[in-house]
Amino acid sequence: MHLKHTAIILFLLGLAFASCGKLKEDLPAPTQSGAKVHPDGWMVSTGANFHGKYLIDTLRVGTSADSIVIDSLRLKSCWTCHGKVYDGGTSGKTCYASGCHSTYPHWPGWMDTTSNDFHGKILRLGSSQLSDCATCHGAAFDGGSSGKSCYKCHDSYPHKAEWLDPSAAGSHGRFLNANNWRISDCAGCHGANFAGAGNIQMSCFRCHPSYPHTVFEAASGHAAYLRNNGYPLGGATGCKNCHGASYTGGSVVDVSCSTAGCHMDNTGVAKSPEACNTCHGQFWAPAGDALSAAPPKSVTGDSLTSKAGVGAHAKHLLSGSLGKLAKCTECHVVPTALFAAGHVDTQLPAEVVFNDSLARLTTGDGNYIPSPTYSTSALTCSNTYCHGNWQLTKAGSAYLYIFTDSLITGNTSNSPAWTGGTSAAACSSCHGLPPAGHVLFPLSSCANCHIGVVNGSGNIINQKLHANGKANVFGVERSF
Repeated sequence: MHLKHTAIILFLLGLAFASCGKLKEDLPAPTQSGAKVHPDGWMVSTGANFHGKYLIDTLRVGTSADSIVIDSLRLKSCWTCHGKVYDGGTSGKTCYASGCHSTYPHWPGWMDTTSNDFHGKILRLGSSQLSDCATCHGAAFDGGSSGKSCYKCHDSYPHKAEWLDPSAAGSHGRFLNANNWRISDCAGCHGANFAGAGNIQMSCFRCHPSYPHTVFEAASGHAAYLRNNGYPLGGATGCKNCHGASYTGGSVVDVSCSTAGCHMDNTGVAKSPEACNTCHGQFWAPAGDALSAAPPKSVTGDSLTSKAGVGAHAKHLLSGSLGKLAKCTECHVVPTALFAAGHVDTQLPAEVVFNDSLARLTTGDGNYIPSPTYSTSALTCSNTYCHGNWQLTKAGSAYLYIFTDSLITGNTSNSPAWTGGTSAAACSSCHGLPPAGHVLFPLSSCANCHIGVVNGSGNIINQKLHANGKANVFGVERSF
């Protein structure tokens, strides 16, 4: 080997030994058995020499309490012994040892919601517990020895012990109430739709199925949600749980459903959500309630007469243009309470039972008995007196000359369509012009005999005298 090469090697070895010497200077000097690197009280959270206090006092940024920032870049003094990732280093002592703190010093992605090291994900996955946080942030998470309150970023988490107790002052219902029901803070962890799509993957609907009320929007309105879920108004998860037994505000939620703008009658008087007109609108008019001229709506929100829930309701209940106003009880069993059997516990469509005696009126001197039915598939009424299923006998009549047969009959095969519009109630639909067995006369001549019932144009001028179970001729009424 040449001397030149030997010199180069010796030079490099010299540099290596110099570097080792420098490294040795950077390392803490070996201590004798029993000697301490840190002062007494380093691990005592209440002591003046507590290492957490040391970090705050020596490594804080700024002077105000709000400016305390202890990040990984300002913990270099700890690197020397514990390593840059605080897993032991030359000291062999990890900061994440059991019984210490499993997540501090916090990793670079600790505050990044998209990072796998985001503290929300760490807590959700169980890699750390809130009790670990309490070591530095305090038992109430309002600062502790770190001086850093968790509530500086999210004002309701960590949740207090009373968070899930509705009767407690610290319940989440009362917290939201005091904050004007601002639920945007909850979305950060529970997801934008509060169904658990957020960082913690915990759905709010796991406990109460309808709050936050954004679920109503997804179901095309809370009326549809309630209907599709069997009207869960009561019980521990129903409306009453928050809004009170009378829906005017409970101990947790002081918001009244009765002043929501929709639970009221047509005169603007507030009503309970259990009031009939809440679902049935102006179709239901208890004594003293005014009927509205607004288009009627079904319980599903439809307003077109071509819809089964709307159909001829207005004609029967509101206008009375061809006869007396009908009542709900004439075609339906009206419940005495919201949850009475056969009401909201059955699926649509509503049952049609024809309670009224007019639809079932016996005619033909007691010999002709109709059997009214309603087809929920064809949406038609059949065999009803009020739509032509009747007979008038010649025997015993004071007007024998008007008969061309032993009977005058209506259109006994008439089955008007509930959604058929005005054509379903034309004069010729229920009885011919004139009825079968009646002497032929034009429509304009009906007023000559049926005085006060119809005018010369064929329009009904006294609804009380039409389709009322009586035959009115020259102002005299005769039973069928």
